[in-house]
Amino acid sequence: MYVLTRETTRGLTCLTLGLVAGILSTDWAIGALVACLVWIAIGGLNYLAFERWTRRPLGTTASESSVWLEIVGRLRQNQRRSRERSAWLIAELRWLKDTFDAIPDGWIVIHRAGSIETINASARALLGLEADDKNQNLLALIRNPAIVELVRGDIDSDIVEIPAPTDEAKRLELRHIRVGEDRSIVLIRDVTTLNRLLTMRQDFVANVSHELRTPLTVIIGYLEALSEDDIEIDVIRESIARLESPAARMKALVEDLLTLSRLESSPMPEEEDFEIVDVPSMLTAIATEARSISSDGHDISLELDCGCTVLGIASELHSAFSNLVSNAVRYSPDGGAIVIRWASENGKPVFSVRDEGVGIPPEHISRLTERFYRVDMKKSRGRGGTGLGLAIVKHILRRHHSELEVTSRVGEGSTFSFALRDASDASSIAL
Repeated sequence: MYVLTRETTRGLTCLTLGLVAGILSTDWAIGALVACLVWIAIGGLNYLAFERWTRRPLGTTASESSVWLEIVGRLRQNQRRSRERSAWLIAELRWLKDTFDAIPDGWIVIHRAGSIETINASARALLGLEADDKNQNLLALIRNPAIVELVRGDIDSDIVEIPAPTDEAKRLELRHIRVGEDRSIVLIRDVTTLNRLLTMRQDFVANVSHELRTPLTVIIGYLEALSEDDIEIDVIRESIARLESPAARMKALVEDLLTLSRLESSPMPEEEDFEIVDVPSMLTAIATEARSISSDGHDISLELDCGCTVLGIASELHSAFSNLVSNAVRYSPDGGAIVIRWASENGKPVFSVRDEGVGIPPEHISRLTERFYRVDMKKSRGRGGTGLGLAIVKHILRRHHSELEVTSRVGEGSTFSFALRDASDASSIAL
């Protein structure tokens, strides 16, 4: 309607000028020519205004006199919508890039020949690449035959595992996924921890099997002997007595496995799960029990330098204390001194047990809390124990926000200690 109105005005103007020219010249042909020339001139001016607008459509506006003003308005509206859509797409692309960079696993988009089209930050970190390596050939940057075979499709599973170029101690898993005819994606993830966990699981199964095999072999041997028809009653009694030790060992191993499994699978205790534990009374009972089970005349002394009570789970703390004391008894020489101490250090109650055993070489200390880890396998098994005691202690202390500390000298003995939260300290309530 707006354009129609402008065009009508334009036509009437030209007709009026033509009539005036015809009247003045008494020649209607001249009037018609003038009207046409005026029409053409106005159209030319409108075109020039539109042409100027097309040069800078975002910064200028067509002349108000232009009959194309409505068309220009529509074009500008379409431009504005296109700019808004482009801004939205750019924001989405930036969000996707930031998201892909935040993913811990790496990914690389490559062309068929191996040139890098896109790479995220994790892939650069895992493979030791730089941001300006884009458009470079991946096979030339990472010279590894396994990657060459992976990209060329020579590996049926499309998965390889290689040492990390930046650290050979790390293991990387690379997976090749084809996307279309000319592009493919290489996914990279660090499987070092996963491999370690798998190895630990395999070692755990092997250790449990080995620990159970010996007492089971003894039990089966005696059961086969007891199955004979002419066996005497004295032999039966003697065999049954000898079965008690391997059976007790198996029972202790199963109980420790169940305890360890419960500690590992249970959620961390909440504040309301803790109670006030009378540690001095608990240690007095543990020391008395240790003296009664010690058959080698150990000199077991208890030093209660503070009457501190702590916040904790009583059954778990009792297990931690008794495991450390029994280890000291087990690995101390005959008649050796064992000191159980409960004292306040740096404002915290600290438990420690010191023995005069053979000591622990420094390279073994960091691994003592691993399941079934023993410094000397043959001697340790001969002294009893399941090999799970320190692993249980580690998990108990973790649940009590503490950590086991070990100091030892070969030939002089070892000290195991840890700190707990004083129940009288109100500030210790907030973890």
